[in-house]
Amino acid sequence: MFEKNRERLRLYCNVKIGQDITFDELTRGYDAVLLAYGSYKARKLGVPGCDSKNVISGSDFVGWYNGVPNAPTPDLSASNVVIVGNGNVALDCARVLSTASSGSLRISDIPDERLSVLEKTATKDIKILGRRGPENVSFTIKELREQFKIQEWDSKLEISETDLKNLIESLPKLERKKKRLTEVLVKNTGTTSGLRQCHFLFHRVPKEVVADSNGMVRELVVENTETSKTETFPCELLIYSIGYETLVLDGVPQNENKMIDMKDHCRVNMNAECPAHVYATGWCAHGPRGVIVDTQQQSSFVADQIASDFIHTRHSIAPGVDLVLNERKVPFISWDAWKMIDQQERDQGKLSGKIREKFTTFEKFLSKRLE
Repeated sequence: MFEKNRERLRLYCNVKIGQDITFDELTRGYDAVLLAYGSYKARKLGVPGCDSKNVISGSDFVGWYNGVPNAPTPDLSASNVVIVGNGNVALDCARVLSTASSGSLRISDIPDERLSVLEKTATKDIKILGRRGPENVSFTIKELREQFKIQEWDSKLEISETDLKNLIESLPKLERKKKRLTEVLVKNTGTTSGLRQCHFLFHRVPKEVVADSNGMVRELVVENTETSKTETFPCELLIYSIGYETLVLDGVPQNENKMIDMKDHCRVNMNAECPAHVYATGWCAHGPRGVIVDTQQQSSFVADQIASDFIHTRHSIAPGVDLVLNERKVPFISWDAWKMIDQQERDQGKLSGKIREKFTTFEKFLSKRLE
């Protein structure tokens, strides 16, 4: 699309709305503005001690091993890891920690500098905690199966007889996708053994993070809501993935729930003076719920609505943002610069048999941006 529509489609990466350019300036630069930036702020654990060292969000951990610039490096000397959450981000964290020391990630696109840290991980015990029962997990079947197949690791759901009975009895009533997932859960129940273990535990609600004298996490105290007992797990790395909070950009109207103030399913309730039509879709508009297919359907819907609203508009005098960004010397990444980054990452990766070698710094591209 970028190649075939060079006069109509432009890319501006590394631009911060509210810092490099205001939202008001954006609406004056275009006839329509679509907000589709998701929900990326991780929801905090919110328990005593949750600010201890080596307590990190799942999205921060995933961002670190995926090469996000300036991401803090976690201490992976931990033998005991606890992951709070029952979604795919939590599962991704467990799978990467489980496979890192085997060398199997060397062909992935994890940057070498971060892969070298991962491969030295001392993790031998992972506990994945769910606050509700196993029937409420949000894993997808492919990713869940992979965890159970990891060599040298014994991964099991350690659940009560009641939970197991409920899972089995629910099978005939479930739709196909949920049924297949539940069958994988049932097949992999039991008690873990061996040198490396991954425990799926449920009905555990975090109550306190206990740190040592240096402020480093050492234990997680939880309430087992099934037994009403308090349990303490050894923990030198605590990863939490319990959802996201929606952020509203400066200048975008908010409602009483601190969400984007929507006029209808896709239109933002802007004041009458706003020169542009403003739309929003996905998690930033409707909150962090649903999966990729849901946001795909929403994006298709809002595209149709924009096309309908502008069906009689053939000419525009909207200036765009090129002039503003260039005047302020904002070092944005254009489409041509993005292509250069992409090609250089691929070329660098070939040298070591990888898909690509991700860059973690981009100064040379920012200072020599292609127009």
